[in-house]
Amino acid sequence: MEATPQFWSDAAGAEKTFEQANEVRERLARVTGTGTAARGGVRVTVGMGGRLTGVVIAGRAMELSGEALGAEIMTAASLAEKAAAREVHSIATEFYPDLDFWDQYTGAGEK
Repeated sequence: MEATPQFWSDAAGAEKTFEQANEVRERLARVTGTGTAARGGVRVTVGMGGRLTGVVIAGRAMELSGEALGAEIMTAASLAEKAAAREVHSIATEFYPDLDFWDQYTGAGEK
């Protein structure tokens, strides 16, 4: 079977789509977000999907009650998750500009 110009065009398009999908996957795998609370004393880092990857408690945050420290950790984690979601949104809109799915998580679609 002889290849037609259309076949080669389709194959080139498929290869480009495959390469783009791989790049998106690799960049999403590296997504992180960091949030800071308690006047800089609590820092939380999350990966893709909000998976906790690091917690730093320093300075005056060590003097907080357990309940207050827990609240500060939750605040920092929430900020980290939002930062990671913004990074995912940035990647998605770079490669798929018509995709607005992540706007609901980042507030990007709100006026």
